[in-house]
Amino acid sequence: MATPEAALGELCERLRSAGLDFDRAALFLGTLHPQYAGIEVRWTDGSAERFVGGFDIFEDPQFLDSPVAPIVNGIERTIRQRIEPPNHNDGYPILRDLAKEGLTDYLIFSLPFSDGSHNAMSVVTRRPGGFTDHDLSEIDKLRHPIATVSEIFHLQRTAENLMNAYVGPLSSRRVLAGQIQRGDSELIDAVIWFSDLRNSTHLGETLDAQAFLHLLNDYFEATAGAVIAHGGEVLRFIGDASLAVFPVPAQSDRATARRAACEAALAAAVAAEERAQNINQIRRANREPVFHYGVGLHLGEVLYGNIGTPERVEFSVIGAAANLAARIEGLTKTAKRALVVSNAVAAELPNQPWESLGNFALPGVADEVSLFGLDAT
Repeated sequence: MATPEAALGELCERLRSAGLDFDRAALFLGTLHPQYAGIEVRWTDGSAERFVGGFDIFEDPQFLDSPVAPIVNGIERTIRQRIEPPNHNDGYPILRDLAKEGLTDYLIFSLPFSDGSHNAMSVVTRRPGGFTDHDLSEIDKLRHPIATVSEIFHLQRTAENLMNAYVGPLSSRRVLAGQIQRGDSELIDAVIWFSDLRNSTHLGETLDAQAFLHLLNDYFEATAGAVIAHGGEVLRFIGDASLAVFPVPAQSDRATARRAACEAALAAAVAAEERAQNINQIRRANREPVFHYGVGLHLGEVLYGNIGTPERVEFSVIGAAANLAARIEGLTKTAKRALVVSNAVAAELPNQPWESLGNFALPGVADEVSLFGLDAT
């Protein structure tokens, strides 16, 4: 069972088969993720769904007025509320909604984790008379086993969340699969993306630290955000620059896959410009300085894997193709273009309105390189 949904679904089916009469169940699990604070997995009549809650959930009246809050805050160990008249308790608004649906009894209990945090599970029944004393006793026996299994999923999910956030999904899968030694690497075909913020020195000197950080995050949201949205992998943030790749799958038809990678990279560059325009419009309205940037794209072979020291490694790409992408980005200032691509990329997308920018001698590159931009007309 690879997901909390599958685990909760099988648990509920087994409990019902063993004679425990309930119609709904839910898991409430905290998590470590840069975008949300926790997940809720709901099971109803044979199907389970996952929902996420942002960090603002802890100030949401719907959460604060629910029986979940005192459980996950460690105030209560168990809350049982009969919701079948005449036992209905109006202490929690959610109980009124459950009563309207014909449910009769509500139970939520703490799932203590080894780190001291309190997560929770709830079960609800519509059986007349609600849960029996035997039901409650059996559920209490299961509290710690359920907590143990839930914590395993919690730790696995936390590891995946952190790896995806700090390394990227493609690299994180390789790390979690055991490719962690320095030097573990492979040659791959990829479109290499290199982007850099314009006038960063001036912006850094004229803005205070928080305002400059806000601008950087807006810039990365436009550029790196577009890369992620179009299937690319952001490998590194280098100050105000970013390095990303759109890998060419080795198992697929090479010609088709190379073209698809170039299409995805170009789509990301176009989307980045649209995002930047929208974000800059908001920044102008807020009387904040706008940002500009350049993107260089090149298609080639790079060594993809672990580099660094024995104690500190990172997944990245190295090789002449990666260096060339960075050099191409440097020419976006000279060409006064937000996007410049190599002939290798342009050749894969002959139907695009490319405009030749000429041949350039680049530092560290033996031969002159033909570069292209999109025709603005």
